[in-house]
Amino acid sequence: MLEYTRQEISQLSDDRLEDEWKHFMAFSTDRQCLRENVQRMMRKKSPERRVKSGDIPEGGMAITKAGTREILLAKVAGKIYAMDNACGHSGYPLHKGKLDGYVVTCRWHEAKFDVRGGAVLATGRTFKPIERFRVALTDDGTVKIGEKL
Repeated sequence: MLEYTRQEISQLSDDRLEDEWKHFMAFSTDRQCLRENVQRMMRKKSPERRVKSGDIPEGGMAITKAGTREILLAKVAGKIYAMDNACGHSGYPLHKGKLDGYVVTCRWHEAKFDVRGGAVLATGRTFKPIERFRVALTDDGTVKIGEKL
């Protein structure tokens, strides 16, 4: 893992910073792929579960299997809904998240799904909006950056 102090980073050459960034991104991507593959394998290898409707409390969740696929069961207003138990972002188990009405929220990325049909209601963590700036051209065609929009 890359471990530098701010002082050390400020003293690295641009080429070295670029190399470190590439190394970090490759490491991060490989690590994320490994986490996703582990999650998929854990779900495939999870034991078969027989679930009775009475086992699921109102507003609660349980999991079962359909072949090798792990299925999330959610009970809302007395009705049981079934959907894939894998978050669409990285395949994390949705049953570890929170059920609020018809909406299950992934514990890891905060993505939200409607249990009635599996629709994505929110893709996950909110990010700060990217700042935008006015653009002007000088008489010679040079791009000049202006105030924030």
